[in-house]
Amino acid sequence: MKREDLLVKYAEISTDIYRKLLDKVLAESPIVRFDEGKAALTFPGESVLPLNGVYVMLDKTCDPVRIVRVGTHEVTSPNGLLPRVFNHLVSSKNRSILRKHIGSSLLSGNSKKLGKWLLKKEKGDAATEAAVTDYIEKHLEVAFLPVNELKALPYLEKYLISAVALATVTDPGLMTARAEWLGNSCDDPTVAEYGVWNDDHVKWRPKDEAELRKLVRTLDKYLS
Repeated sequence: MKREDLLVKYAEISTDIYRKLLDKVLAESPIVRFDEGKAALTFPGESVLPLNGVYVMLDKTCDPVRIVRVGTHEVTSPNGLLPRVFNHLVSSKNRSILRKHIGSSLLSGNSKKLGKWLLKKEKGDAATEAAVTDYIEKHLEVAFLPVNELKALPYLEKYLISAVALATVTDPGLMTARAEWLGNSCDDPTVAEYGVWNDDHVKWRPKDEAELRKLVRTLDKYLS
């Protein structure tokens, strides 16, 4: 298969992957919400949350709700899924790439503050950190894809981020849903272009048919 044909096929598959992932987590996963002003997570009912796996962040203010970030925890940190999610809420821009991207979007019209915010060694100012937390609380909620095979997590994260990002820029419905999204003004061009709060793996593409088949097999296993 020619390279261009492979990429067209992957674009078609990516939309299907996006839909399967969204449908699965909405149907099967507890939805965790960020309590406004409390730096806490709200767990629905008596739900049992997975200790290991992939988290899927949803923007509840988009119409329809859409996936805006996919992530996981380190393979070397068993049972680290919830701590990783909680870290995005209560840490700082230097410990959470999500917070860094949201902050740079909020500061897009203030070049002086944005410049300081983007410095790795510079501590984020309290007002912007508070604004980032407020945005997370008001816009985002989290669902989970349980995965007990820790070795599979890096592959799943890569495949899902790539497919979700590609679907977001090729599916007309998703392109419309992101029209007013804050990340469109993010300093990171990958975030702004692809419509997700991810930058790693967003531009990954299968190099050949064998790798595409591996992706499909892997995701079918966890999304079926």
